[in-house]
Amino acid sequence: MTWEKQAAAFCGDWCGKCPHYPAKCPGCIPSIHSDCHFIKCCMAKGIEHCGFCEDLPCDKLKDFVPDDRKGCYAGYHIDGLKSRRELGTEKWLLLQEATWKHLK
Repeated sequence: MTWEKQAAAFCGDWCGKCPHYPAKCPGCIPSIHSDCHFIKCCMAKGIEHCGFCEDLPCDKLKDFVPDDRKGCYAGYHIDGLKSRRELGTEKWLLLQEATWKHLK
């Protein structure tokens, strides 16, 4: 499957593992989730995601727990941001699909 970019959240989470994606939630889209701290912060700084922020990981990101599913260790989204920064979003999305395929 080719994942749409909106499945790659600004905070480092992967929307593809959420049971609400894409039927009930189309993913991390700024116009839909305009109240999200991470979206607002990245947009203000002109960066693609938190992985490009010079403050990575900021206190808000350290305290953020995007998911409590089995396999989501504390800080996995921060590690995901670092990986996404290095791999690029397209390769990172493929890696997420391979990692979380057991959920689908």
